[in-house]
Amino acid sequence: MPLITIASVDIAGWQGNASGISLRIYANQSFTAQSGDIIPRSVLANPASLGTFFKSVACTVASGVLTIPAVTLDSTVDSTDNPDATYSAVFWDGTSNLPIQTFGHRGQFPVPVSPTPTTWAALFATEANQ
Repeated sequence: MPLITIASVDIAGWQGNASGISLRIYANQSFTAQSGDIIPRSVLANPASLGTFFKSVACTVASGVLTIPAVTLDSTVDSTDNPDATYSAVFWDGTSNLPIQTFGHRGQFPVPVSPTPTTWAALFATEANQ
């Protein structure tokens, strides 16, 4: 399964904390990558902590602009056992240790095998078509 790079993005108008913000990425279903790696389903059991997450990406905030750095994820649509697998992403406040909000339109998105790099906007456009 190809590793797909999602380009860095700046989000203007950020009104939350200026530090301790991360983007937590969750696998909504388990799937096997083309590499043979098994990506386990994230456990969303505890609303306060949102359970376990697949990947956490530290974000930066400056002058009201939140920056998500480039992120690399396994594509999902060419999974050998679950091509319908998706990810979800949630902004997380490390200061309060609470979720801030879901990132995306519907809360879950597949990752195609190309293009790489891609953008969050392109992933969310795919999400909206599901």
